[in-house]
Amino acid sequence: MRTRIVPIIIVAALAALLAGCSATGSTQADSVVAGAALGEPAIGAPAPDAIAQDQAAAGGAVSTAVTSDRQIIKNAYVTMRVDDVAKSAFDVHGLVKKRNGLISAEDTQASGESTSSMITAQIPAADLDAFIADVARLGTVDAVTVSAQDVTGQVVDLDARIKALQTSVDRMTQLLAQAQKIDDMLAIETQLSSRQAELDSLSAQRKALGEQVALSTVTVALSPISSVTQVDAPGFLSGLASGWAALVAAVTIMFTAAGFLLPFAVIALAVVVPVVIVVVRRTRRRRAPTVPPSDANDDGRAVPPTTT
Repeated sequence: MRTRIVPIIIVAALAALLAGCSATGSTQADSVVAGAALGEPAIGAPAPDAIAQDQAAAGGAVSTAVTSDRQIIKNAYVTMRVDDVAKSAFDVHGLVKKRNGLISAEDTQASGESTSSMITAQIPAADLDAFIADVARLGTVDAVTVSAQDVTGQVVDLDARIKALQTSVDRMTQLLAQAQKIDDMLAIETQLSSRQAELDSLSAQRKALGEQVALSTVTVALSPISSVTQVDAPGFLSGLASGWAALVAAVTIMFTAAGFLLPFAVIALAVVVPVVIVVVRRTRRRRAPTVPPSDANDDGRAVPPTTT
């Protein structure tokens, strides 16, 4: 009985040894990542940042090749004068639609009889030059400003970081599925959530940068063509005309002032003249001489004195 059990034990041990050797090469990288996720230090070195450990364990799986296409962000500003601002603004809308662009902002202001408009549009970068040429035909161009920014390095860096994080997230997801201890599962989930949030942030930055490269921002400022007023050269006739105009203006001001004061003068005469008459009469009565009663007749008239 004992002789049968010994061969079985030996076979089982050999099978377990072979299985362990075959699994060692395939799970070596995952063990390093699992150790980092669980807070264990790597062999021969302290525990580094989680993302750096994943990049080292990946064995250079992330490609850092620089793209051959340059990533350029272009913006343009066009200032021009047109005969009809409203019509030209409508034409700009049509040109934007023709180039498969979109209007992002528009500001139209009216001051008296003058109207100005500023239109901001997003145009495919490949059609930027053709769009500016089309807009220039609408009126007289005063200035065209085009700026360019090379963001190739930022694009390459973001792509590499996104690929590294995506590899790390996939590996951590596999480790989470293989984890059996609750502590290990919690530690892996914490690392997985942190890396997924960073991956989403970098992906959003890469998307925004790609949109800026693909679509150029163009601002078109429209203003009306102002008419030039002819000014006469100074001279004798010009001085005579200016003096006559000043005289007419002075006379007009005098008549205007007289017309303004006339109603007040009429009211003043209507009130003041009767008052003056009454005051004069009373003053005269007070100054008239009085006659004694003995020297007066029966009818009250004074009798002249008699001489003897």
